[in-house]
Formats: sequence, structure tokens, C-alpha cells
Amino acid sequence: MQQYCELKTPKGMMRGYFHVPDQSKFPVVIMFHGFTGSSNGDKFSYVTLARRLEKAGVGSIRMDFLGSGSSDLSFKEMTFDDELSCARIILEEMKQLENVTDIYCLGHSMGGCIAVELSKIYPDDITKMILWAPAFNLPEATKYLNNNATGKLYYDHNGFEISEAFMNDITSRNFYLNLDTYQNDVLIIHGTQDVTVPYDISKNYMALFTHPHLVTIEGMTHCFDNVEHLNQLLEASYNFIIK
Repeated sequence: MQQYCELKTPKGMMRGYFHVPDQSKFPVVIMFHGFTGSSNGDKFSYVTLARRLEKAGVGSIRMDFLGSGSSDLSFKEMTFDDELSCARIILEEMKQLENVTDIYCLGHSMGGCIAVELSKIYPDDITKMILWAPAFNLPEATKYLNNNATGKLYYDHNGFEISEAFMNDITSRNFYLNLDTYQNDVLIIHGTQDVTVPYDISKNYMALFTHPHLVTIEGMTHCFDNVEHLNQLLEASYNFIIK
């Protein structure tokens, strides 16, 4: 059953959906969307995967981070640290549910970075982690926005207003640190035609995890702009989750 849900945070209300399978006990996948994304996932990937997992007896929760989708605040008020705080609230909420047996985390792009940072804080509470082209290159990739400031108090990312606070936050981070804090299995799925987060990034940091598994999808772009590639992505994720 797909349930609308709201979670209160110190800065406002998060909104999204909780997919609950028809059984008394079940694991739950927390899905973190990427930069400028939403809880639907690119190409509705999170909706599709959540509904398929529900039929297999696996629950999932997909929320819009504050400043995205239907949640409170505007996008320009978002920072990475705020999204990580939201992720902690979601995980803590799942930990309180007596019918939840295990917690898995899945993140795409910046959502993958959120999942990884969360795993460093809660290494014993996350049983599995799935990363779709995690954007470990964000601190370098966003530096071009400094050239767009032109004296204004914000940065323009293709029509999205980015704050100085976000820029200061993201450019100060090093996502490669302490990846071995998380000792459980990690599935990384990355396409060879990803120009937003180049494929070599996943190959390079894979060895820094303790139990990594890499699935390479030939020709796939960052937002899986091909039906066959999207199906491969979802199939690999589904199999890793239910095994």
C-alpha cells in the first residue's frame, strides 16, 4: 500500500510516500533523490522500484527533501547539511517502527552522497546501500557557479537559484574520506556515458569501501535517458535488495 506521509523537521515539513507491503515484518529502503530532483526519481525510477519492491515484501520510503518537490521551503534555502539532517530524521523514524526488520539506503547522484554520509553516522543501522552514480565530484563540479555570481547573492544553475550557503557547504566537503566506516555491502551502478558524474569516479573510489560491488551499464547517461538502460538499473537494484 502506498501511503502519503509527512515528517516534521526543525525547519519545516517533509512530504512523500511510504510503500508498505502486505505483511507484518519487512525491510525498508530509504530512497534519496538527487540535486534538483524529487521523491519520484528521474524517469519515475523511485516510484517504479518502490511498487515492485512492495510486491516482493520490501517496504520503501521516498521523501522530498526540504526545498524540493512538495516539501516546505524553497530550493534556494537548501544545503547539503540540511538534506543530511533530513535523511537522519527519516532513518530515525524508520528505526522506531517495530515492523521494520532492516534498513537499506538508496541514493542517486547527490542523493548517493547523502546515503554515504549517513552510513558513516549510522554504520550499524544500514544493512545495504545502493548508489546510482553517486556525485563524489560535487565539490569540484559546482565550482563553475562562482563565475555566474556577477555580484549577486545567489548562483544560477540552469534556472535553479543556488545559495551562497550551499556553495560554501558543498565545496568544503571531501566525500572520499572514511568510506571504510561502513562495513556492509555497497552496490554502485554507473553508466559509461555519464558526463555529469564521470564513470571513472566510481571505479576510483570503489576500492575505498569494504564490500563494494560495481555494475557497469554501457552507454547509460546520468539520468538514464534510455528505456533499456533504466530497466537494467532497476533490475540490478531490485536483485541486490531482495537477495
